[in-house]
Amino acid sequence: MMLIDYFINKPQHKVSQLSHQMDLQDELKRQHHQAFNYRLKRFAVSKVGIASAFTAGMGYEALNDPQPKSSKLKQIGRFSWLLRLL
Repeated sequence: MMLIDYFINKPQHKVSQLSHQMDLQDELKRQHHQAFNYRLKRFAVSKVGIASAFTAGMGYEALNDPQPKSSKLKQIGRFSWLLRLL
């Protein structure tokens, strides 16, 4: 009986305990990932998220435009009303 307890029951108890701890860690990671995705989606549909995405897009387009810089500033000025609206 003592050998069975030593070789089977005690290791099995430790294995099940470690398995339970790993399951808890996986669940915590899943919850954190889900919460992060929720916050990211909420930010993306907010006015701040839309405005920052629009500003980044306009800045990127202005930098990659082959026309002179004065026309880049005019292009950004043309769309600034949309940024103020948001």
